[in-house]
Amino acid sequence: MNDKSVRRISELLNIANILLIHHHLLSEFFIFDHMDRRSFVKKSAVASAATVLTLNAANAQAKAGESLIKPKALKKGDTIGLITPASAVTRQAFEKAVENLEAMGFVVKYTDNMSVRKGFLAGTDQQRLDDLHRMFEDPNIDGIVCARGGYGSGRLLPNINYDLIKANPKVLVGYSDITALLYGIHEQTGLVCFHGPVGASEYSEFTEKGFEQVLMKGKAPKFERPKTWEENQDPAFQLLSIVTGAEQGALVGGNLSLMCSLMGTPYDIDYTDKIVFIEEIGESPYRVDRMLTQLLNSGKLAKAKGIAMGVFWGCETKSTDPDFALSTSLENVLKDRFEDLSIPVLYGLPIGHIDDNATLPFGIQAELDVEEGSLRLLDSGVV
Repeated sequence: MNDKSVRRISELLNIANILLIHHHLLSEFFIFDHMDRRSFVKKSAVASAATVLTLNAANAQAKAGESLIKPKALKKGDTIGLITPASAVTRQAFEKAVENLEAMGFVVKYTDNMSVRKGFLAGTDQQRLDDLHRMFEDPNIDGIVCARGGYGSGRLLPNINYDLIKANPKVLVGYSDITALLYGIHEQTGLVCFHGPVGASEYSEFTEKGFEQVLMKGKAPKFERPKTWEENQDPAFQLLSIVTGAEQGALVGGNLSLMCSLMGTPYDIDYTDKIVFIEEIGESPYRVDRMLTQLLNSGKLAKAKGIAMGVFWGCETKSTDPDFALSTSLENVLKDRFEDLSIPVLYGLPIGHIDDNATLPFGIQAELDVEEGSLRLLDSGVV
C-alpha cells in the first residue's frame, strides 16, 4: 500500500469518527426529550469545534506525512547530464566540468546547446528548458549536474514540466543561481535536490568527499569548518556564533540574493520548522543587510528552527570603495540582524562560492549545533 492510500484511509477514518460524534449527540436529543436545549446546543458547538480541529489535524497530518521523493544514488560508471540552465560556460570551464566529473568515475553527456550563448544567458529560455527536460526524461541519464550558475535559472520556473520531473526523479545538483531551480523543483515536486558544487567548481578533497558521501554512498555526514581553514585569516572564513543552541529540522536554503528574489512567487519555500542555510558572494555589507532585512520583515526566518550560514566571501567593504568610511563590517551586520532571534544562528560553515563546498540535500532532516560549530545530516538524501 502506498503513502497516498494510507493517508486517504486515515482521512476516511477521521471523518467516520466525526460522524459518530454527531450521531451520538442527535440520539441524545431525540431519546432524552427532556434534555436542556441549551445543554444540547453547547454540546453541539463543542462537537462542531472538535470537527474543525479534527479535520485540520487530519489535513496537517496528511501534509506532514507526504513523503519526500529521494532520487537514486549515483555510482561510478553512471552517466551525468551536464546542463547550463543559467549563464553560458567558457570553453575552459566546460572542459574543467567534464574533467571533474570524469575524474570521479562518471560518463558525461551534454547537448549542442552547451555551446550556445545569448547575451548573459546560455541560449534561449526554451533551449535551456529543453535541456533540463531532456535530461530528466532520458532513461540513460542517471543524474544531472549544472555546469555553472550565473543568472537565468529563475526564468525557467513557470514553464518547467514538474510532472515529468516527478515521474523521473534524479539527482540534481548545483548552487548560486541554481538555487532558483532547487527551490522551484523541490517545492513543486517534493524531490530532494542538492545544493552543492557545479561542474566547473574546484573539487577540493573536502568537496569531493562530501559529494561522494551524500550522493553516492548515501551517508549522512557532519559538516564542520575544515581544518585547512585554521590558517586562513580572512574574516569571511572565521566561525561566528551569533545565537547559541542546537535544533533539528528539514534543511533548505541557498544563495541569499536568489532566496530573496523568490519571495512572493509560487516557488518560494516555507521556512517553518526548517534549518535554513544561507551563502553569498561579492555583496557589500549594506546590501547583505538589506536582503537579510527583507527576509526578517517577511517573518519567514522567525519561523525557522535555526540558521546556518556559509561563507559570505568578498562581502566586506573594500578600502577603495566610495562608501568605505560610512560602512561597517559583515560581522556587525550579521550580529545586528540575527542576535535578537530566539533560534540558533551560526556563521562560517563550508557552504557557498568557495573551494570547500558541502553537498546539502533539500528537505532532509539535519541538526545545527552552534556550540559544536557543525551542521549534521540525520538521514540519507538518496536511495
